[in-house]
Amino acid sequence: MRRADLIALAQSTGFPRVSIYLPTHLTYPEIEQDPIRLSNLLKEAEERLQAAGVRRPEIEELLAEAKGRVPASMFWRYQEHGLAVLIEKGKTHWVKLPRSVPELVVVSPRYHLRPMIPMFRNGENFNLLAVSREKIRFYRGRERELIEVEVEGMPRGMAEIRQRTEYDDQLSFHARDRGDPASGGNHGKFHSLGVSPEDYENVLFDTLLREVAKAVDRHLASSEEPLVLAAEPRTLGHLRKHLTYRHIVQDAIQSDPVGLNKEELHSEAWRIAQPIIRADRENARRRLRAWLEGAAIPGTKDPQMLLRDAIAGRVECIFVAQNANVWGFFDEEFQVLRIDPEPGPGNEDILNRLAIETLIRSGDVFTMPEDLEARLGPVAGLYRY
Repeated sequence: MRRADLIALAQSTGFPRVSIYLPTHLTYPEIEQDPIRLSNLLKEAEERLQAAGVRRPEIEELLAEAKGRVPASMFWRYQEHGLAVLIEKGKTHWVKLPRSVPELVVVSPRYHLRPMIPMFRNGENFNLLAVSREKIRFYRGRERELIEVEVEGMPRGMAEIRQRTEYDDQLSFHARDRGDPASGGNHGKFHSLGVSPEDYENVLFDTLLREVAKAVDRHLASSEEPLVLAAEPRTLGHLRKHLTYRHIVQDAIQSDPVGLNKEELHSEAWRIAQPIIRADRENARRRLRAWLEGAAIPGTKDPQMLLRDAIAGRVECIFVAQNANVWGFFDEEFQVLRIDPEPGPGNEDILNRLAIETLIRSGDVFTMPEDLEARLGPVAGLYRY
């Protein structure tokens, strides 16, 4: 999911919008808990919809697709660490989450996106392409894990290219001849074009790199996440020449990745990707701490003021306490915020509303540093001007 997808969900408004979050699992027997969790959360959503005055036939229609996934065993086999189910009339969004989330059901006029925003808002993930002559691997990485991903159309190594060339007459020669009848040995038909076996292997390897680059470019066409490369220095140069993806990291793992295990690959790739992924967050945190110490940086921790200014497009970024909720209702006509003690049909999570209003106006949303929660409360924000 990209920032643009989050914004599209944020702009979907109208009652009811049902948001369900649950932790999911990758292996048996733990994954057997997940459909039971969803079933229980759907029952809770039904109760909240009934309390809000939604008629039973409308509730059944609204939740039909989600209920249909509960017994779908194949669906539950291919999850990540969490799942968001976002439901409106005629549409159900299923979003796999890279981190576990607490169980949560929210019924309101807009989707509850706050748990997802820190995961997707500016690329908490990175990609890794590991290339050697005999083995090509593509990974999706995060701070604590590296998951191998199958890329459609990407060859897995030279063996595929060699096998294809055995039967390809387009180059005017074959990779192998039947050899010397006396000795029974095989030899390459290189003499017809005047190239050596080494040159021929290089031609095949360049073909491999071109096809890998084409498949990876296609796979990342809608992504903005960093791509880390791992290959020997000479291979890196050829690979960069063929790739057109705009977010390739300049630094790279300059060694044959076959010699590195998965943990070593992850450690090296994260070392390279982390400063890029975390740069904007760390800069914002430095400014927040400077504001707290009295620097001339405009900011506030007042939710009402922040919401007014976020809607006006003045808020550059907000920091939201991870496990906090502030329930209430914002009167847009009079620009007044009412805070309620509990969630209900007539209110929403104001922190979620703040995150959405900030996000759709090109602001950023970060998790509040834990050591600042006592001083700042559930939310604080910095202004553009």
